[in-house]
Amino acid sequence: KQHRARATSRGVRHPHPSSRPGSMTGMRLSLLALLAAPSMAAEGEVLLAGFRGSGAEVHTWKQMNDPVMGGRSTGTFHVENGLGIFDGEVVGVPFLKAPGFIKCNTVDAVPFRRAFPDVSQCKAISIKAMSANSYSGFFFSFGNAHPAEGKFFASGYKASFQPAVGEFKDVVIPFDSFTDLWDDATGQPIKTCAENPKYCPNVAALRDLRTMSFWAEGTAGKVHLEIDSVKAIGCSESSDEIVHV
Repeated sequence: KQHRARATSRGVRHPHPSSRPGSMTGMRLSLLALLAAPSMAAEGEVLLAGFRGSGAEVHTWKQMNDPVMGGRSTGTFHVENGLGIFDGEVVGVPFLKAPGFIKCNTVDAVPFRRAFPDVSQCKAISIKAMSANSYSGFFFSFGNAHPAEGKFFASGYKASFQPAVGEFKDVVIPFDSFTDLWDDATGQPIKTCAENPKYCPNVAALRDLRTMSFWAEGTAGKVHLEIDSVKAIGCSESSDEIVHV
């Protein structure tokens, strides 16, 4: 009877108790489990979001568009063939006289329990994605931080990114490129982390990301983004969330 690998809260898969290291069958089963595990990341990386299987990296996502604020942008989000598909069009918001936004975000955080691993020992976010065109208004955000002087609708740490067109590539966003003081009309930073460290992601925010979002904002145009995965990278050996293959 073939035994299945068990997953621990740290994301590392351990063999079933009866698949002992001394057994050749147990060793083979352990190796197969490691090779097949969808949540595995390279050394020094932490997988935060993916769209295959049913592991901890598979989250519940919700689409939101600017019509809630009087805009006319439209968008959808769904999962297809192991990819997150973020699709739509950003158009002008009449009262702002500027393009609006569409976004998709995770909604599975619950009180007193993290939805994502601790990434406080990591250096950057890496997004593996592909855009269908050269749309230039993509942003990524995480958390719910809101400085006292922040705009009313601006919550979380946010940074722009530019995915490759027509092929999947990794886009790296260092954590010191994020800021929680940004314009809720355009998505653009008001003050960057480099300009004032108080707007940089703090340790508490990196230990518990709470939520993450993909945005198309402040730039009019058609949007089609296919997302393979989101990882934290550059993680030190001291991080208890690092998965070694």
